[in-house]
Amino acid sequence: MAAAESFSKKEHIIKSREFRDVYTKGVSFRKGAVILYTMPNGLGWNRLGFSISARNVKRATRRNRIKRLFREAYRRTKSKTNSGHDIFLIIKKDDENVGAYKQAEKILLGLLKKAGITQ
Repeated sequence: MAAAESFSKKEHIIKSREFRDVYTKGVSFRKGAVILYTMPNGLGWNRLGFSISARNVKRATRRNRIKRLFREAYRRTKSKTNSGHDIFLIIKKDDENVGAYKQAEKILLGLLKKAGITQ
């Protein structure tokens, strides 16, 4: 695996304060059941975070699968993105369109393009 395609711990948004900052101060873009919030982070790299409610997506295995698909889609396309952004994805409902990698990648790329993060 190339170093450019890795997804290290420093690239994750983990703390609730960081999620809250991106949610309240960031700009949002929506495509179907997926909402992307983004804001500049002042770092030399992007950070990615997820929120999938158990109320909206009942099964934990399904929530984890959706996160894995979007994480993989981001990892493979991050070389095409501009650096220095916090990216926060909220999945509002379980949608069969998000069930495959190609669909997750298409949704993510569309949202990143709308947000002006892709090159």
